[in-house]
Amino acid sequence: MLKKIAVLMIVCLMLCPLSAFAVNDVAVKINGEPLEFDVPAQIINDRTMVPMRKIFETFGFTVQWLPESRTIISINNNIVIAMGIDSPVMNVTNLAATEAERNVVYQLDSPPTIVGDRTLVPVRAIAEGLGKKVDWDDLTRTVLITDK
Repeated sequence: MLKKIAVLMIVCLMLCPLSAFAVNDVAVKINGEPLEFDVPAQIINDRTMVPMRKIFETFGFTVQWLPESRTIISINNNIVIAMGIDSPVMNVTNLAATEAERNVVYQLDSPPTIVGDRTLVPVRAIAEGLGKKVDWDDLTRTVLITDK
């Protein structure tokens, strides 16, 4: 009887998709403090994507969504960040910088995307574009963002 149960368990495990056992949790910490999202961070195209509003507001930005052009505009003091859905470009304008350094264009290897009813953006690109240091802890699957 024990042998039949063992065989049945092995068959069940073989029929279950492996993704059901995969760990998809990704954490984000800023200066050691966990950042909680209403929609979990996700890995898309090998990049950690997070809800845009939460990450920008955490860094002190106000966020505007322009639905007609599917554009994200984030503003904080003298910095304006513009990103488009499915566009591999992030424009950062620093109005306090010199003319030569005022506009910086970042090429994104994973553009902002809409999943469900949330806009997700690449957390590394956002943080590095704001001058933060970004590391990945593979053991805990955690993005670590710190001030430089």
